[in-house]
Amino acid sequence: MATDVFSQAVRERNQAGMTFSQMEARTWEVGDKEGSRSSAWWNNMSKWFMDTPPAPKYIPGIAAVLEVPERRVNELIAEQWYGVSPRRDVPREHRPLVSILPGVAKTDILTLMDLARRLAEKNTEATQLAQLKAQLAQIRAEYDMVEDIEDDVDEGTAA
Repeated sequence: MATDVFSQAVRERNQAGMTFSQMEARTWEVGDKEGSRSSAWWNNMSKWFMDTPPAPKYIPGIAAVLEVPERRVNELIAEQWYGVSPRRDVPREHRPLVSILPGVAKTDILTLMDLARRLAEKNTEATQLAQLKAQLAQIRAEYDMVEDIEDDVDEGTAA
């Protein structure tokens, strides 16, 4: 079943601050009149009101607007209109990064891997910290409950 990944990419770009008019202007810069898409087209696309995918001549301008390689635009089109996901083994949120990798120099791969490893460790540490905070809050709540029960017992003994 097809999903609206292309339309979602347009919505995300719009939410990041690029208006539909700016999207139109950017496609004009890249593809002139023949390769441009109107602001109405971008607006409709964000709502997935388009029954047909964009023609190949529009791909360079769309890639410029979405700030992704043309290959990624083709992948988004394949998934939204044809239900074909080129990388089912790669999570959707990682696909933009994977589509950029062919352009990375071999000498930079180790640096990129080190950066990715450090970011993953940071994320793991943040997740672990959040879990510890949640456990601490639960322990505090249980401790407060025990204190309340002890107070109730003490009050009953004193009476």
